[in-house]
Amino acid sequence: MQSRATDFLGTIGESVARNLPYIDYARRFDGLGLAPLGVLIAACGTFFMPLPWNVLLAALVFAATLVMHRMREAKRKIFVARQVAHGLLSIAEDCLTLLSLEGRIMCISDVGLRLIGSERADDVVGIDWLALWDGPDGREAFERAQRGESTSFSGACRTMTGALKWWTSTLAPVYGEHGKITAVLCKSRDITAEVKLIDELRGNARVQKDMEDHVDAVFWTATHDFRELLHVSSAFERMWEMPVSTLEADQTAWSQRVHPDDLPALRDEMRTAVNTGAATQSYFRLCLPHDRTRWVRADIYPVTEDGAVSRVVSVCVDATDERQRLQELHRLANTDSLTGLSNRNAMMDALVKRCESDAPFAYLFVDIDRFKSINDTAGHIAGDAVLRTIAKRIHETLPDGAVAARPGGDEFTVILPGTFEQESIARACRKLSLACHRPIETDCKSVTMTCSIGVALYPEHGRTPEALFISADMAMYAAKRAGRNTFRVFGDREKDDLARAHLEAELHGAIRENQFVLHYQPQYRVDSGALVGVEALLRWNHPQLGLLGPGAFVSVLEESALIVEAGHWVIREAVLAASQLALALPAACSVALNVSPKQFRDPRLVSVLRHAIRRGGIDSNRITLEITESALIDNVDDAQDVLSNVRAMGVRIAIDDFGTGYSSLSYLARFRPDVLKLDKSFVDNIATDVMVRTVVEGVIDLAHKLGVMVVAEGVETQEQLDTLRDVRCDKVQGFLLGRPVPLESLMEQAEANEAATAQ
Repeated sequence: MQSRATDFLGTIGESVARNLPYIDYARRFDGLGLAPLGVLIAACGTFFMPLPWNVLLAALVFAATLVMHRMREAKRKIFVARQVAHGLLSIAEDCLTLLSLEGRIMCISDVGLRLIGSERADDVVGIDWLALWDGPDGREAFERAQRGESTSFSGACRTMTGALKWWTSTLAPVYGEHGKITAVLCKSRDITAEVKLIDELRGNARVQKDMEDHVDAVFWTATHDFRELLHVSSAFERMWEMPVSTLEADQTAWSQRVHPDDLPALRDEMRTAVNTGAATQSYFRLCLPHDRTRWVRADIYPVTEDGAVSRVVSVCVDATDERQRLQELHRLANTDSLTGLSNRNAMMDALVKRCESDAPFAYLFVDIDRFKSINDTAGHIAGDAVLRTIAKRIHETLPDGAVAARPGGDEFTVILPGTFEQESIARACRKLSLACHRPIETDCKSVTMTCSIGVALYPEHGRTPEALFISADMAMYAAKRAGRNTFRVFGDREKDDLARAHLEAELHGAIRENQFVLHYQPQYRVDSGALVGVEALLRWNHPQLGLLGPGAFVSVLEESALIVEAGHWVIREAVLAASQLALALPAACSVALNVSPKQFRDPRLVSVLRHAIRRGGIDSNRITLEITESALIDNVDDAQDVLSNVRAMGVRIAIDDFGTGYSSLSYLARFRPDVLKLDKSFVDNIATDVMVRTVVEGVIDLAHKLGVMVVAEGVETQEQLDTLRDVRCDKVQGFLLGRPVPLESLMEQAEANEAATAQ
């Protein structure tokens, strides 16, 4: 462009040389900023008015100087304009295109080249821009720009690579000299991604609408405070049976159909979802026209943005069938299939609720007497018919609010609400007894049944379902013991039985948790007063009640199988104590321990004793087994075998509580014990009753003649000790001389006594 301008200016210079007479025209146009035009006029004048050569030369020099000055100024402005234009084009994000009035591309920006997929401007310049667009919108916008309007349109055209792109374009006219439109400038922005996203969203919206129109679930979205419903699907009208337009007038109208009893829980779940940010679920009922009810399950999902719940989305589905199935399953799970009464699970649930309400009630345990004979003589079909009839009669007998159940077998349980005195309980039980006692017709014959009833009262006989069940069951067995066909209220005897049962359960834990301990009562020689042995006595270190003596629990141990396990532990601990005494107090050579009748009959007794002695590393003659007379005479032959095995190990044998059982001289001769222990009942009266003294003296003389040592237990007074010395008793033990104490305390006392004696 610059070379063309230079050639054009050279031609103008030659004309000026020929037209110097018209130099004034040049000056005039120069004053207007149009010097080149003045020079041109001056040059043209030379064809009509020739001038002298010196004048022409002067005019030419002046014109040339002026033209060169203007050219430098124009060049500077063009350079600045080009730099500004280049800067604007380099930062523009859109495609900039300069179009001719014929609609062809005259110039395009570098950004535009990249957007339309071209590397060189020459490949684009001259292309018919109007032919690129699909549809008439591009042509219409271009024609408006030709008419001097700025306008915009959106449309699609293909790039140089053939890819279809969407653009939004703005066209503006470009003005030249005299205000005439010379070109059109087009700015186009690539909106292909936005169009695709919009299409995708529209597609999603169509899919969502199709789903909402054809799926029965209701989808709704609300603000996090539930004050505004942002969206509700069309299924709302089918489920709520209410127009969606109703919500436009009142956005809380949906809650008017929710059952009043269910609305608070539903609102609580909605708030919980917002407060915790976790999904929740709620079931509620819709109250529909014509007294119809529909169950709805609402799954509530909080939507979290920037760490806070911004809105809540929920899906509601019709759960009527689901609830009906659950109710049927619940009925089956809580109903006795034979009688239609509640089963054990339902009764326990009812008991839990009654106990939680803390209102008084009576719990009855009804057992059909001799029901097994019906099954045995008439068959199980007849037995089932009898149970169904009795269940129906019990149900018809009960007042409102009562609950009847069949836990199983021939047992029934009843909850009677209210406070009951003895007489009111008796009336209720008589009504149940009469209902059961009426003849029952079966396929084979008419049968008459009776029942035994146990009664437990809340809260007197228990505050938990388990306690009430046990109390009523024990009272029912008391009615059985009383002859059947009667009732019993849980009483003192049952309390004792329950206490023993509870104690037995605790004893299991005592063995597991090693709560038993041994205390040792010293035994002294009567003649010298020297400590010669100890008796190991069992104690229970109860975690709540403290240290308990054997009278509080040994009888329960003996009635259960626990006595054998506890006895084995006693043997091991006593033998270990004997080994310690052998080192600390060599004179205390004997450790006596009691063996219960059950333990004596246990085949493991001998092996447990042998293993303990080997482990303790002591002489077996330091151990004395104290066995009651009753344990020996229950089975004389077996007892003789056990005694022989024990004696073969070198362990000594003592007959405990001699004189209180079935004492016989033949037994004494047959078993040949090493020690006889006089029972405390003889010792208590030995100082005051001559007959007792004579008997004791005779027993001691006989024992000595048989080579048997005699130990008197329960010595509590000095008179008793003196009398026993007079009748030549060998050893004594009792509170007068020493109480049972732990092994460590016993050894400390013995060492202290020895030190005092030595001084």
